Amino acid sequence: MIIKSLVQKLRGEARLKEVAENVAESCANIVWNKIAHRVHQMTTPQARGYVRGRAGRTVKVQLEQALVRNGIHELRRTKLMDLAMNSLIGSMLERKHEQQRVPAVIRKAA
Repeated sequence: MIIKSLVQKLRGEARLKEVAENVAESCANIVWNKIAHRVHQMTTPQARGYVRGRAGRTVKVQLEQALVRNGIHELRRTKLMDLAMNSLIGSMLERKHEQQRVPAVIRKAA
């Protein structure tokens, strides 16, 4: 019995992570359009807080839809919100760092 409940708990956590990543992916372009103009001048901790602040409403809307669509109980909302937000912040910071690594092409007139 203990092993069965442990497997069910682990399986539920894996399902939550999967749903959270889907929510983060569905929000990524919307949030990037909100933050792209300022995030490049920020340090990583500043950018993390900025993304969290700007993404809140978008993630909540997508999260509500995901709860209904996947039949997830309301008590799991906070955990799912944290997982989705952390996944989204990670992807936004990764995108920020990727764009900073690409050198700007300077064209010279002939």
